[in-house]
Amino acid sequence: MNILTTTLILCLLGADPGATVFPLLKIGQGPRASAMGESFTGLSDDVTAVYWNPAGLGQLKGTHLALSHQEWFFGTRDEVGHAALPLGPGALGVGLIYTGEPGVRYWDPELQQFQEFNAWNAMMTAGYGFNLGDNYELGASLTGLYQDLLFESGMAGAIDVGGVGHFVDDALSVGAALRHIGVMSVGGNVERLPMEGALGGAYKLGDMFTFTLDAIFPMLDNNPNFRAGVEVKPIDMLALRLGYRTGPVDLSGLGYLNGLCAGVGFTLGNFGIDYAMVPYGELGLTHRIGLRTHIPPPTHGDHTVIALDAETRDRLVATMVVTGVVDTTATTDRLELTRVLPGKGMVNASAAEYESATATFTIVAGRHGTDTVLLRPLRSNIIGGIYDAKTGDPIGGTLEYSGPLSGRLAVAAAPGTYEINDVPKGVYFMEAFGPTDEYLPQQCTLEVPPGVTVERDFNLWKKGDLLYLLVNFETAKADILPEYYPEIDRAARIIKQTPQIKKIELSGHTDPRVIATKEFPSNWELSDARAAAIKQYMVEKFDIDPNRIVTKGYADTKPVASNKTAAGMALNRRTELKILE
Repeated sequence: MNILTTTLILCLLGADPGATVFPLLKIGQGPRASAMGESFTGLSDDVTAVYWNPAGLGQLKGTHLALSHQEWFFGTRDEVGHAALPLGPGALGVGLIYTGEPGVRYWDPELQQFQEFNAWNAMMTAGYGFNLGDNYELGASLTGLYQDLLFESGMAGAIDVGGVGHFVDDALSVGAALRHIGVMSVGGNVERLPMEGALGGAYKLGDMFTFTLDAIFPMLDNNPNFRAGVEVKPIDMLALRLGYRTGPVDLSGLGYLNGLCAGVGFTLGNFGIDYAMVPYGELGLTHRIGLRTHIPPPTHGDHTVIALDAETRDRLVATMVVTGVVDTTATTDRLELTRVLPGKGMVNASAAEYESATATFTIVAGRHGTDTVLLRPLRSNIIGGIYDAKTGDPIGGTLEYSGPLSGRLAVAAAPGTYEINDVPKGVYFMEAFGPTDEYLPQQCTLEVPPGVTVERDFNLWKKGDLLYLLVNFETAKADILPEYYPEIDRAARIIKQTPQIKKIELSGHTDPRVIATKEFPSNWELSDARAAAIKQYMVEKFDIDPNRIVTKGYADTKPVASNKTAAGMALNRRTELKILE
């Protein structure tokens, strides 16, 4: 080695040279910490925390990158890089340092002359620091080291652990760290690294002053030493730094004024430049300069809320009302929330023919989230009964239905009613069967809107029965009075929805009182006209095939009651339905 390397190592080793290896570990990293006397254990609030106290990484927000150059003596220099990335509840930090010493001279006995080689050291550190509650951080790091000295090379691994606590409304922070815990393999031998413990504190007086103080306790070499620093920010973009350290260098040999350190930093936006000057007595000044940048953590997040049909999972246009992190309303199938502050939100979605639905979501800064709100289609009910068409009594039976939902339902004779609940909207084909084969089945096509209860009764016609229509007319007229439409409608539905009935006779009857008008010369023409009027009404309103209905007037020839009373004559003025085929 040349005289510079020997001298530098002796200075760093101090009182007990040779007790440990890899003195590069004793050289503080970063111009800011160096300018503050390398008292950074309790502060550790920038990306170099991965070296000083990995717990400090837990304080960092956003992404940090720093590059620095350290100029030593006679061409010896360090190139240093640090980076920190947010990860989970903390940050992941990495550090890389390379030290090169060109033109180291050695004597080659065989060639009887001096030769030169380039000596170099490198180390890489990866650490993680995280928050433990609101006031504490913990962290650890792993370091790999390599040394190349031409005839000898070595490899090593080290562990650092640390913690930081914050007190007095975060003005005071106290940190502790164990650094460089490990060994190095050199030339087949296992050597110890310069392990040390560090205890430090930092106090911030507003935004202008920061004071730091560290106590360092080497475990294998050197003596305990103390370090102190101050950072003053007269304006946001300017930082003035001053520090003093009693180790690890031996100030008794270099002079006590060489414990002084100083530096300055400039910040413009997210970028900054730092410089530090550290004296080494007659060896001269060392200079450290660095560039840094900081990408602040995102303060907003984006979120997408999609409305879906809960059954088909198809997109659905809905009115979405968002409350919580943001208040907004939009009618769409995809609601985009952009640049929203972090927090919890709620969306209420509603759409025609659907039940309203509510979903909650969380906005996370720097992330784009997606949530769905599922709307269930409104369901309907079908109710009704199965009755005897002639008597109107409940008879029960069996009901079959098909459409969006299909099934078969047994209907009890008492009370003879049925309920089909929670059915989707749509068109249903329904067929009712009586309790015995005496009854003719009845069919219908039923359109069921969403969210309603539809009532549908079935009146089954027993084979061989006559169905009486209690329809009265004005004297000597065949015009249907409106109050009798429901009775005629009921009969028409039976015909329409009982396809087994191929042909019926619709017969008209009168009481014995003689009618003789220009329009109706006798009761025969009147009874014929009344039956024809009812047929026409049924055909036009219910679209019944006219060939299925035969009309015939019987005048007063087939009474069913005595004509000696008004009540009896009213029963004889009737219309009958009779199955022909």
